[in-house]
Amino acid sequence: MTKNECFRLLGLPHTANESEIRRQFKKMALRLHPDINPDPMAHEAFIKLSKAVEILLNPDYQKEKNDKRPSGRAGNETEEERLKRMRAAKMRFEQQQIRQAKDNTNYFLSLTTGKRWVIYKYIMRISLILSLAMTLELFLPRHYEPDVLIGSTRSLNNGIIRNNITRIKLQKRGSYYIQNNAFAWESTYPEVLIESSWFLHTPIKMISTDDFTRYRSVFDFHIWSIRYLLIILLLVPLFPYLWRRKTLAFVFFYHLSFWGTGIISAYLLLTQGRFIHLLSFGFL
Repeated sequence: MTKNECFRLLGLPHTANESEIRRQFKKMALRLHPDINPDPMAHEAFIKLSKAVEILLNPDYQKEKNDKRPSGRAGNETEEERLKRMRAAKMRFEQQQIRQAKDNTNYFLSLTTGKRWVIYKYIMRISLILSLAMTLELFLPRHYEPDVLIGSTRSLNNGIIRNNITRIKLQKRGSYYIQNNAFAWESTYPEVLIESSWFLHTPIKMISTDDFTRYRSVFDFHIWSIRYLLIILLLVPLFPYLWRRKTLAFVFFYHLSFWGTGIISAYLLLTQGRFIHLLSFGFL
């Protein structure tokens, strides 16, 4: 069997490197191995596949075979040789499966043991506390904190929960996007009240007044706008913690929790004094 025939059998270009050849062999072996494929023709196909890989990975294979073959021997291999090669190919496949299983086990252990697993458990606990706090905030009383409106823009944008929002600037809290409300606050007193959630003091509404009317403008593009999504996302780390399995789903949710939820939890805790608010159960 020539190298061109080997590459054609594997369905690879002539420029394929060793790792590509091994990867393609594993993929095809899972389909053609006699223990998996009941088709009688799969035996012969698996033998040819193993021989092709052996030739490509060992350039001196043909020379060694020619040197070992007796001078009077015909080119066609005997049934005994065919069975011997099939047993060797099967042994190599089983060894590859063992190595792959061992690598998977080592990787799983690297995720669920040691310092990395300790960090993950802290992320899981902090995320659960934040999720519980944000859930309870839906039912608890609100804070009303005074502030001063010192500026606004007339540009309009589409928000998450409101179609028309604009940017304002508050003396204490800084800049936010808020429901347009037909720029009602332009005719109101600059002193406003900020309605915020109980535990994290997340701004929900701005209350402004003139001599006759009280206006409630909803904040947008803020944590409260996506509170339900955050509550669910903060619960994700609980799934890999309770369901530790050597599966692709576990690895996906593990990394989503470690990097995605972990970064979000750190941002929530370390910005706008939320860590202090949470420690004081919302009283500070």
